[in-house]
Amino acid sequence: MHGLLKQPGYRLYSPDSPEAAALLAEHGLSRADLDHALARFERTEGTAVRTIVWINEDGVFGTSREDWHPHLPGTSHRFIPLLWIRILELLGRVPEGSTARFIQDGTLPGEAQGGTTLYWMAS
Repeated sequence: MHGLLKQPGYRLYSPDSPEAAALLAEHGLSRADLDHALARFERTEGTAVRTIVWINEDGVFGTSREDWHPHLPGTSHRFIPLLWIRILELLGRVPEGSTARFIQDGTLPGEAQGGTTLYWMAS
């Protein structure tokens, strides 16, 4: 990766930032691909992502509210996280069930079971 993971702390990038564009490109995605994945997510899951709030190394975080911003009154909005693997699955670039398998045992497509483990760290 281009150095984002080497920076300490958990980072969240604006969807229009150069960092977000670099993360999309790193996953072989364009903004149009992301929009297509979100449309498919709405059709298959019944949940609409109307505003992308952040993008980071883990994936995309959105909300169902159109034109969301942090200064809205009553900002107790539900954020919708989509891991990169889920976005790739929605686009048909990894096999169906890849996200569930990753969540279950940390295995990415093409790896032996238990090949990669995701560790969550609290700061």
